[in-house]
Amino acid sequence: MATPRHSQQTIRYIQAHWPVYFIFYGLIILSILLIGVSLAVGWYSLVPFSIIIMLVASYVLLSSVYVAHQALDGPGGTTAEALFAMSQAQPTDRVVCIDLGLRSTAVTIAQHLTTGVVTVIDVYNPQSNNGAALRRSRDLAQKPLDDPRLNWIDGRIDLLPLPDRCINAVFMDHILSEFWLPEERDKLLGEVRRILEPEGRLLIAERVRAQSNTPLTGLITYNLPTSEQWRVTLEKAGFIVQREEHLRGLVYCARADRPGLAAGRQLALKFEYV
Repeated sequence: MATPRHSQQTIRYIQAHWPVYFIFYGLIILSILLIGVSLAVGWYSLVPFSIIIMLVASYVLLSSVYVAHQALDGPGGTTAEALFAMSQAQPTDRVVCIDLGLRSTAVTIAQHLTTGVVTVIDVYNPQSNNGAALRRSRDLAQKPLDDPRLNWIDGRIDLLPLPDRCINAVFMDHILSEFWLPEERDKLLGEVRRILEPEGRLLIAERVRAQSNTPLTGLITYNLPTSEQWRVTLEKAGFIVQREEHLRGLVYCARADRPGLAAGRQLALKFEYV
């Protein structure tokens, strides 16, 4: 039976993170069994403890599923669709999708282009991207489509195999957060800036600390970066943040442009006279 479209990414997320969900589901079952045994043999002091474990595990499990669904498949479309709308890309644009082998964003972007080209650059590095969930996500990803608009190539965060200033827009959908070291993020953003033409557009989406419905989502997202942290990262890399959106209060979406030639000359003059 086919997975409903509005839940596809959520299902894949749960499959990729199944050990976490298995642990909390197991805690719920174990707590229920412990309550039953305690009542049967008269260990009443264990009942409140078991109830607390069951409630906490249920909260974490349900909150995690809710956050995943809202972030990935909630009302208003996917992050890839939101980024494309922000990009103002033309049907004939030359577009790059920085990817980690998941492919879904590239397929969505290509569906909106008629004669343009989407170059998908897989920058996956087992040493840097060593999360088990990401490896499982790569295994679950759809196979590369045989589409003339899609060009699948491999690259590195310090070497995207494209000439300088040749791309209109670059999409990075939950990519930067997979690189733990700030130095690696800076290298990737530097390469993105290099291949973008002047006034070219960088579109990013990253999960952030919840800004709404915090009783349900706050604990699950507390350890995530804030929107301000991602904004500073983009500006530090030399981009000008032009537009920001907070998708369902859980995902930070931003359009950041490479400065145009005039802005570059003004910046050079500014440093010359300092």
